[in-house]
Amino acid sequence: MAGYRYRLHGRQLASFKHATVIALAIALTAGAAPHAGASDEDQWRPPALSADGELPDARDVVRRVGEFMNSNQQLSFEALVSYEAVQESGQKLHFDMLQSMKISKPDKFSWVTLHDNGAFDSGWFDAGTFTLLRQPANIWGQVALPADLPTAINRLVEEYELAVPFADVLAGNPLELWLDEDVTLVEFVAEAWVEGNWTDHIAIRKPGRDIELWILKGDKPFPMRVSITFTDETLQPTYIARFRKWSTSKKSSSVEPFSPPAGSERVDVIPVSESPMEESR
Repeated sequence: MAGYRYRLHGRQLASFKHATVIALAIALTAGAAPHAGASDEDQWRPPALSADGELPDARDVVRRVGEFMNSNQQLSFEALVSYEAVQESGQKLHFDMLQSMKISKPDKFSWVTLHDNGAFDSGWFDAGTFTLLRQPANIWGQVALPADLPTAINRLVEEYELAVPFADVLAGNPLELWLDEDVTLVEFVAEAWVEGNWTDHIAIRKPGRDIELWILKGDKPFPMRVSITFTDETLQPTYIARFRKWSTSKKSSSVEPFSPPAGSERVDVIPVSESPMEESR
């Protein structure tokens, strides 16, 4: 437990911190069902192009989702995550996670990550105090951090090597993440039907990452699916997150205070650089 330096199948979960996109996270709307009253024909008809027949501008689509996410103080969602982990033998293995997250800006968030081996992590951050609970070990620890949400997330990722879900999105600006100066391509691919809704499929390329976003059409433009290929890693593993149950309501995004489970044990939490494991290297 020291330093929260966890490993999963030979690969640190922290190695996926950049996907924590995106991620966003990225990583937020309740409108996941087809519009009420729409006929079957309307439901399956792609939205019309612009009046002049032009396809949507890819950068405009990305700006729309980034600005909308930045403007909402209350966010909650679930994500079905699948990822590949390259083993020492060179084989790529596939693993799944179910993650749920609540964010109450500027200084609260919580998450639960259920791994496909039955273990799960739960994290809480409340105005400068971070708590992590690990089950089925039934152990938990706390650490004091800056009350600022982005700074706290960066500290958890960098100093404690903790795999905070969708950290890149939560700790930064989606517009910078997907449209910064190192991005070499932002392209509209097509309109795509995802989870009962029409989306704009966007392709993004930057050094080390090939990213695909499927953005919900309409006035709540949140990601419905995100795919990342790590092009700078051996065998180019992939990460895919499928989002559902987005909400921006205060009630659904409320972060409940941590309460230790019955019989749980509290343990000390220290940065990875101070852990015995690190010092013995």
